Amino acid sequence: MIALTVAGVIAAAIGFTVLGFFIAFGVSDISAYVWRPSYEMLSEEELKAVYDKSELTEADYELLFEQTGLTRLGIERAKMKNGWARVLSIQKSYFKERGVKNELYAPLVCTDLLSGDPAEMIYLERGDILITSSTHFSGFRIGHSAIVTSSTGRVFQSNQVGIANGYATAAEMFGNRINFMVLRIKPEYFSESGLDDSEYRNNLDRVTSFIEDDLKDMPYSVFTGVFTKKDSTASTSCSHLLWYGFKHFDDENGGRFNLDLDSNGRLLVMPKNISESPYVELVQTFGFDPDKMYE
Repeated sequence: MIALTVAGVIAAAIGFTVLGFFIAFGVSDISAYVWRPSYEMLSEEELKAVYDKSELTEADYELLFEQTGLTRLGIERAKMKNGWARVLSIQKSYFKERGVKNELYAPLVCTDLLSGDPAEMIYLERGDILITSSTHFSGFRIGHSAIVTSSTGRVFQSNQVGIANGYATAAEMFGNRINFMVLRIKPEYFSESGLDDSEYRNNLDRVTSFIEDDLKDMPYSVFTGVFTKKDSTASTSCSHLLWYGFKHFDDENGGRFNLDLDSNGRLLVMPKNISESPYVELVQTFGFDPDKMYE
């Protein structure tokens, strides 16, 4: 009798837990949204008047960020490419009201996508990191991440069980999701002086090649760091792939530039942890509340 009672209690606990997961999953689906500014969108003429200044002040960069989600780095990339049209398109995309569609691809796992056209991205550079919180398991925003391998928008990623690490496009994997951020490694942590752009670019190239070539055969596991050692190549996940790459690409040089991008240092490394790393800086954000970012 006691055994039956205990079994019943255990079964009830499991049932309530599973029910809780499903309820949280449904709530997360329903509450998914694309953040957009509630303040006024500047006209094209007003925005261009700020963008075209020969010298931009901190207040100018702040205004451009409020209007586009582009930081100083993003604006500088646009100016280097004569990219006013891209900035204007990003502003319109930033303010556009959008719907959400939920795409289920595993039990209790869903990706929240834009119901319309993809969001506009700034020019990408090899070694950039892309982060989104759009994928959720039950009520947990596990997100997704990838590294940019070319200025044409190709990314390398670890995606899901049964699919080999490989390439996709930034527009496909991030531009059509409810949010994304473009990050880059801070130069001061990736060159001897912090000011040598050629060394910085060389290191970005080397770490990207290491991830593409040396880590391409790592099998996917969402439990990497729990059931396998975090600091090994036994398995990987989207964020672990990047974490391991940046931590070990420079082993042959005694780890001179190896970076630990996991901001909390726990067993699992998640996209959110990388987005909060002190070694990265923001280039562009879309769909995230700038005051909260990845919550």
